[in-house]
Amino acid sequence: MKPEEAKAVIDAFLKQCQASCDIAKTATKNRRSLSGDNFYGNKFHSSLILLSQSEGKIKKLLGIAHMEEHEATRLSSCIETIKSTTSKPSQRTEAVKQLRLVCQSELLPRLESVTADPVPETEQVLPMAVVLSTRGYIERVVQQANGCYEHQWYDACSVMIRRLVETLIIELYEAKGKGAEIQDKDRNFLMLGDLVDKVVTDTSWNLGRETKQTLPLLKSLGDRSAHNRRYLAKKADIDRVLHGLRVVADDLLHLSGLK
Repeated sequence: MKPEEAKAVIDAFLKQCQASCDIAKTATKNRRSLSGDNFYGNKFHSSLILLSQSEGKIKKLLGIAHMEEHEATRLSSCIETIKSTTSKPSQRTEAVKQLRLVCQSELLPRLESVTADPVPETEQVLPMAVVLSTRGYIERVVQQANGCYEHQWYDACSVMIRRLVETLIIELYEAKGKGAEIQDKDRNFLMLGDLVDKVVTDTSWNLGRETKQTLPLLKSLGDRSAHNRRYLAKKADIDRVLHGLRVVADDLLHLSGLK
């Protein structure tokens, strides 16, 4: 379900809650019962049917949003207060207030996060144009790195940058028919540290100075985020290597013939 669809369901639900409360309030004002076969009783009953239908849709959203059990219980309790023919007007008013709070400050934000478009709105780590039409998996790694940065998931972003560097080095060696040079005796690719050492010291590639300087920094950044349990990457840690990353990506992509 798209965020705008979820919002429409929530808005309809809250309007129905308010409508049921308004009927009950008018009945109380006119000293009429909400029970039995009478004008207000029948009108309230019809309103509750619509409310129950909206409630079913809301419960589906609770599952999608993975709401905590106590939050779902709180919401159900408020709905029961509105449905009850014996609730006081002040109780129904408070119930609607709490429902709005839960739906708008907790449920909707979670739904927006869960159902958000996977394509990031920004390209702050690396412009997609740099890797466009190279390899689908390279494009997806850059997309994830951009998305992680956009959401301030800096450790995840660091790991995706690490993976990008590793992939680009392997692409280079395979493109030149030298894949065996970066494999161990079991034909597994070397770890990133060994890959970086290999490509930096391999004079056949004629890497630029900045590429040689940046590759170890990118490796260290990714390693700390992936392996150091006490280390938490910050925005500044990533910003520090972004210019160099662009140079590294361009260098390796051109050398491997992907650009």
